[in-house]
Amino acid sequence: MFENPDLALVDWSRAQFALTAIYHWLFVPLTLGLSFIVAIMETIYYRNGGEEWKRMTKFWMTLFGINFAIGVATGIILEFQFGTNWSNYSWFVGDIFGAPLAIEGILAFFLESTFVAVMFFGWNKVSKRFHLVSTWLVAIGANLSALWILVANAWMQNPVGMIFNPGTARNEMISFWDVLFNEVAVSKFLHTISSGFLVGSMFVLGISAWYLISKREELLAKRSILIAGIFGLLSSLLVAYTGDTSARTLAKAQPVKFAAFEALYDGTQNADLVAALNILAAGHAVSACGELALSGLSVKQEPTKAVA
Repeated sequence: MFENPDLALVDWSRAQFALTAIYHWLFVPLTLGLSFIVAIMETIYYRNGGEEWKRMTKFWMTLFGINFAIGVATGIILEFQFGTNWSNYSWFVGDIFGAPLAIEGILAFFLESTFVAVMFFGWNKVSKRFHLVSTWLVAIGANLSALWILVANAWMQNPVGMIFNPGTARNEMISFWDVLFNEVAVSKFLHTISSGFLVGSMFVLGISAWYLISKREELLAKRSILIAGIFGLLSSLLVAYTGDTSARTLAKAQPVKFAAFEALYDGTQNADLVAALNILAAGHAVSACGELALSGLSVKQEPTKAVA
């Protein structure tokens, strides 16, 4: 089964999966943040009853719906590609990898899919309170989907809560809670949703700014900027904190990957943790010392002896 694999098939499988994942990820972060911004706007409408806030909510809800639809379509394709492109891998780790994906579909996706219909088509058909709750449940469901997907991804980065069964030649889960609270999963989830909040804020700010420049819908634009500005500022602080935490977790769980992030391709001590500095240091050493920079000597200092 594993002898003489068709490398062309592997490359095409990778390319197809990568293309779908990239296209999927162009829209998902926006829905994570925009869903909460829409929920906040509708909450204000629910409290003061202003029709302008209702119109704002519907406007941004329409843009959310477009991104949500594309995200769902590409996400379902990704689920199938686990089986069509990586069937052996899915069989090998399916006992673990399949659990969070199944929970994501049954819990989070069904939650947001059910209430998204109420959110879009329930105006004047259900009470204001029920509609508001539906909007918040869609936002929560979208972010819960991100949780379970990232739990599955984090297990691939840091396998925990499992054993290898030589009898079946498969990995088997022994602790669901270890998989769920994997330190990589926690840091990835918090950093991902906070960055999604920031993307959603910048999206609203950008469109609102364009409206102001065009002198159109100025009240809508100003109020949207107020909401997105506050939400984005708080998100930016959270992104900085979770990004640092994520990097520290990565350095602990996957030090080689962390070194690659920072362009540190040769192991050394007291290395700079900034990729640009490492690249510049290596380039300076090559230009100053020639082939010596490719040897085992440090690139942080000039050679101590002449080179013939």
